[in-house]
Amino acid sequence: MTQRIPPIRPSDTAPLWRSEIGQLDSLLSSPPPPPRRGPAAPAPRSRRGMVLKGLGLLGVAVVSGLVWLVVMPKNNTPTGTPTTTSAPAGEFAFTASPDVPEPLKDSDCASHAYGQTKTFLTNTPCQQLTRGLYTTTTPDGLKVYTSVSIVRMKTTEDAAKLKDLTTRDGTGNVNDLVKDGAVRVPNLTTLANGGFAARQQDRDVIIIESDSVEHGPDETAHIQMMKRISNDAFRLAADLNA
Repeated sequence: MTQRIPPIRPSDTAPLWRSEIGQLDSLLSSPPPPPRRGPAAPAPRSRRGMVLKGLGLLGVAVVSGLVWLVVMPKNNTPTGTPTTTSAPAGEFAFTASPDVPEPLKDSDCASHAYGQTKTFLTNTPCQQLTRGLYTTTTPDGLKVYTSVSIVRMKTTEDAAKLKDLTTRDGTGNVNDLVKDGAVRVPNLTTLANGGFAARQQDRDVIIIESDSVEHGPDETAHIQMMKRISNDAFRLAADLNA
């Protein structure tokens, strides 16, 4: 005989106790837990560590500087040796004479002239005389001395008269530095026997004379070469007026 099990009625379920209901309300009303943060930032480095790092970088910089001083290119030009002038390039390479390291200047031009030129400068005083001495070499290896004189007159009219006077034969000239005794060259007392050139630039009269101790067998060819050198030396006047 089968035993019948009676159905479960709602009243047969176990009732919830008051304490259990309170716990459920507490869980539902409590705020969510705070979000989990990342790993904490590392503590700042100590002052001693920063100082040691700075000293290390300074040491690297000092060593790098010493290495650069060892390997950097050096200027092998000897101190005090004559150098080529800063004038624009021309036919001949001129070198300033070590006997005249700086241009010689004088406001008394008449005392450094001779002949009719001396008389003219006595009656018509100049404003300033500037002179320099250079050397160059001819294609066949002959050493040439070149004197550059710049006579600054007070007016352009006086400069024109002086230039006209010095370009005529037998009228004298301004002394070159060898003739004036400012520079002594063995077996050479003046440059007036070589090549002469003169040019006027506003109130300035540029007078150039070039010669060598030895002359070639052809005196005419020698004078022509000296004149070529003197005409090429006009560009040196910029160095004297600098």
